[in-house]
Amino acid sequence: MRTMTWGFRLGAALLIAVGALTGPGVAADKVDVPPVAFPFKDGDRVAWIGSSSTNIGVWPKTLEFQLRTRHPDVKLEFKKFSTGGGTFATGLQNMDKWLDDFKPTVVFFNYGGNDAGGGDKGLPVFKENMEKCVDKVKGIRFVMLPPQAADVRKSGEAPAARRALYARTMLEFAKEKKWPIVDIHHPLEALQQGGEKDDPAYTILKDSIHLTDPAYIAWGYFLYQGLNAPKAENLVALSATGKVEATVKCKMSDVRAEKDSLSFTRADEFLPLLPPGTLPPRNFVPLESLSRYMLKVTELPEGKYAVRCEGKPIGIVDAKALADGVNLNSVLLDGKNPAPWEAVVKELWAGKALDQIGKTQWRFEVRKQ
Repeated sequence: MRTMTWGFRLGAALLIAVGALTGPGVAADKVDVPPVAFPFKDGDRVAWIGSSSTNIGVWPKTLEFQLRTRHPDVKLEFKKFSTGGGTFATGLQNMDKWLDDFKPTVVFFNYGGNDAGGGDKGLPVFKENMEKCVDKVKGIRFVMLPPQAADVRKSGEAPAARRALYARTMLEFAKEKKWPIVDIHHPLEALQQGGEKDDPAYTILKDSIHLTDPAYIAWGYFLYQGLNAPKAENLVALSATGKVEATVKCKMSDVRAEKDSLSFTRADEFLPLLPPGTLPPRNFVPLESLSRYMLKVTELPEGKYAVRCEGKPIGIVDAKALADGVNLNSVLLDGKNPAPWEAVVKELWAGKALDQIGKTQWRFEVRKQ
């Protein structure tokens, strides 16, 4: 009986220790790292260097999509470098070849998830290899990314705790060394906790380590937010009579005001649109705040109005909301409608037909219901 009691107490102590790293209290382990300055310049060659999450490529593609659609004046070239898994040690082994082949001007490092298998004893080597990798890119702008968070139900508590430990260590070490780092670990952890609270079946993981595609998209948004990009808002503001009151990063033409409707053609300088496919929960990811495709219409009579683009529904909005200004991406999500610009978005997501950016013209209509 004494043996069972001791075993129970030891097991409880271990669970409490793990919970301190993986449960709601993990927020106390956040590291207040300095903000990162937007690292990109026109003509940059950007290297994504990392393990399997980098190799899968959804988070890099998400950031590429945002940079191309929101900052088309900054022409960038991107390339992934990965052994399909790996650690800072395997990155170090391949670094010279990768740098020589591509000659990047900006490097993103994303390791740590596999390094975490070394546990407490592996931390000194982890730091040493991090420092050696940074030494390899002297004279090149770089950004560090800690490993992703987990859903303990899929990853197991001990692996999740080790990953959290290595994320915190990486953040602390980067702060000490004054290296630029963006914390995507804790926002992904908050996404898991918030999503699970809303829906007990929600998970950011598709297996014990790798994220679902929507969670990788969330990662890309958290990263874009952490890079402090220049503001990218696209706005048209007009009155119910058809008077154009303001435009930001777009041009208006062929404005027609009729009894119960207002229509116009909008030519956009850039396209702050949402990625295609299934998106992460909007309550916990800055999808809309970083995708501001705005429409404002004043002096409309009270009532509900249907907003359409190229004859396809975006959603229903009331006159007051339109007078205040609405984000068409939010209206689209509220209405659960397919994006009228879906074909264009899919091409841009795939890195194709990039010359469309700055040349699209779409016909919009606002009609009283």
